[in-house]
Amino acid sequence: MKEGVFMLRIGIAGLGVISASHLEAIGRLKEKAVIAAVCDIDTIKRGKVPGAVFYTDLETMLKCERLDCLHVCLPHHLHVPAGRLAARYGVHVFMEKPAGLDGEDVESLIEDQESQKIKIGVCLQNRCNETTKKMREILSSGKYGRLRGCKAIVTWDRTRDYYTKDPWRGKRSESGGGVMLSQAIHTLDLLELFCGNPVWVKGLAGNLLLEDIEVEDTACAHIAFEDHVSAVFYGTVTHCSNSSIELEIIMEDAVFCIKNNRLIRLKNHHETVLAYDNILPGGKDYYGYSHYNAIREFYEELEGRNGSHTRLQEAKKVNVLIDKIMESAKSGKKVYF
Repeated sequence: MKEGVFMLRIGIAGLGVISASHLEAIGRLKEKAVIAAVCDIDTIKRGKVPGAVFYTDLETMLKCERLDCLHVCLPHHLHVPAGRLAARYGVHVFMEKPAGLDGEDVESLIEDQESQKIKIGVCLQNRCNETTKKMREILSSGKYGRLRGCKAIVTWDRTRDYYTKDPWRGKRSESGGGVMLSQAIHTLDLLELFCGNPVWVKGLAGNLLLEDIEVEDTACAHIAFEDHVSAVFYGTVTHCSNSSIELEIIMEDAVFCIKNNRLIRLKNHHETVLAYDNILPGGKDYYGYSHYNAIREFYEELEGRNGSHTRLQEAKKVNVLIDKIMESAKSGKKVYF
C-alpha cells in the first residue's frame, strides 16, 4: 500500500466456490482495495484470506468493521437480505449474480439503495468481455444494417452431485430457478443488451433428466423485441460436457457469432475474427473471465470516476425476462412485458 493513497476497505460475505473469482480479482486490484474482513458460517474457512478478520455473523462484521464495500457471494436467497443489511450500515455492495430471486425481490433492494444513498453493482461480468464490447460497437455503428435477430445456446453439464453437495441449488425458494437463473443468466442478459427491450415471450421449461430437483434443468424461448427484432434461446444443464456458449447475431449485411471466446464475422462465406476474450485459468473458460473488469469498474465508480458497472436497475431486467419465460412456461401462453 502506498502512503497517502486511499484504499477501499472490502468485506466478503460467503467464502464458497464463487468467492474465489472475487478474491482473485481483488488481489489484482491491490492498489485500490484491501480485504479487511470476511464472513462465513463455516469456521473451517477461517484463515482462508490471510490478514482479514473472520466473522460468522454478517451484521456483527458490518457493525465492527469500517467497510466501504461488501461483496455478496452467498446462496441466491441471501443476496437481497445481505444487500439490505449492508445498506442499513451505509456500505456499498457488489453483488454476485443474480441480483435477487426474481424481479420483485430486486425491486425491494432498489428501494433500499435509493433511501440509503448507496451504490449497488451486480456481477453480470460477460458485459465486460472484449467480444461483447466489440459487438456493441458494431451494433451502434449501423455499418451492417439493422439487427434482425439473435440465437443463444447454453449447453452445460450439472450432475445430481452438483445439487446434492449444495442442496439450496435445487430448491426454488432458495435458488430462485435452475438453468436460466443459475447458468444461462449471463447469456440472456447479453440477448437483452444486444436486442433491446422485449415485448413478449413464449417459453417452455422443465426437467429432462433431473426430476428430483424443484428447478428446471432445461428451458427454451422465443423472445420478441421492439423494432421487429426476435431471438431464440435454448439452455440446458443435461449435456455431457460444458460447451462454449453460442450467440449468433444476424444483421442485414452480415452474421456475427460469439463462441469459443471469439467474435467472428461471417460475410460472403468468409470468416474474420474480430475480438478475443481472456480465458479463465483452470479450465472453466466456458463462462468468461471478466470478474476483474466488472469489479474494477465498480471500484472506479466508488472512487468517483464514473465507472461503467452494471447497476442494480439494469440487472433487474434479466430477472424480469426469466420471470416472464417461467410464467409463459406455466401458462402455455405468450406473456407480454
